[in-house]
Amino acid sequence: MNEDPIDARDAAAAGFKALERGDLAVARASFERAISQGAADAGICFALSRVHYRSGAAADESAALDEALKLDPHHVPALIAKGDLYTSMQDVRAAAAYYRGAIDVAANLKSLSPELRRELHRAEDACERFARSYEAHLLRALVGQGLADPGTERFMHAVDLLLGKRQIYFQQPKHFFFPELPQIQFYDRRLFPWTEKLARKTGLIRDELRAILSSGDAFVPYIQRAAHRPAFDPRGLLDNQDWGAFHLIKSGAEVAGNAARCPHTLAALRDVPLCEIEGRTPTVLFSLLRPGAHILPHHGFMNTRLICHLPLIVPPGCALRVGNDTRPWREGEIVIFDDTIEHEAWNPTQELRVVLIFDVWRPELSDKERALVAVMLKAIDQFGGPRREWTD
Repeated sequence: MNEDPIDARDAAAAGFKALERGDLAVARASFERAISQGAADAGICFALSRVHYRSGAAADESAALDEALKLDPHHVPALIAKGDLYTSMQDVRAAAAYYRGAIDVAANLKSLSPELRRELHRAEDACERFARSYEAHLLRALVGQGLADPGTERFMHAVDLLLGKRQIYFQQPKHFFFPELPQIQFYDRRLFPWTEKLARKTGLIRDELRAILSSGDAFVPYIQRAAHRPAFDPRGLLDNQDWGAFHLIKSGAEVAGNAARCPHTLAALRDVPLCEIEGRTPTVLFSLLRPGAHILPHHGFMNTRLICHLPLIVPPGCALRVGNDTRPWREGEIVIFDDTIEHEAWNPTQELRVVLIFDVWRPELSDKERALVAVMLKAIDQFGGPRREWTD
């Protein structure tokens, strides 16, 4: 027959006092008595594990921690102590799992004692140390097999994802998703034969742009209020001149007055496989970011096209992020990317940034698939009232 539970609580209290003054034998006996009388909770089992730790009894310490975590799987000190135990055994993977478990649990706690905060910082430091060691171990194995040689860029990206140095991003088009297309953030412009010839026209195109800029503010807000649609403005750019546009071709049709001012630009694009969808594409425009402008993260409309930038006026510090890859624009170097992967852009300088933007078909689509996409989107536009413009 069990003794009075009050005695069990008294035994636990005596155990904590004995542990505090360093009397390990009394502490152990007191905690074991409390547990045997049915007063066990995670705190008492954890305290018993500290007795075993200070006594050098690793097996008993592990058993007490297991019992504490069985009673409360979210007991942060026990999780950290279990990580410490596995660290001493050089089982880095198990140690990291317990440390990360403690960190994750603690993130949801409303308050933490100073002592527990110190312990969590120690666990975080251990995880970072393990991560560095793991990375060095992998790189030692891979460098000998040619890692970082030309042609290994995709594999290096995969290693970064494995190590948690990059985040995984997928295509998330706002309107139309074509399945089984590769998830590529930035395309290698060398895969597109037309880029070299177009890049050589940068100077002529920039001259036409400068003439437009010098003639006054011919740019309009890139995102404008649309008739027959709610005027939501999640990124603060609706009717905002910070992101300006000067369209040469809009929704598949030349903007007569604007196009006439840029004959060299349009001539330079004649050999480019522009995405042609009646009433929708191609779109060709000069895109302007004013000083301090930031285009917040967003997604494009369909993944059957790619967006191309020819940088024309680019102060140092301006950049484009697509997925987990951030790249500065460089004047005359064409950038090709999938805008259905989350992307953003910024101009932190005191000068204008201007690029020529146009869209091309994805090279993975067959001629038949391109034709079907075009017919489908045209049919969508013919249904149920005026179509909505694509503004980003």
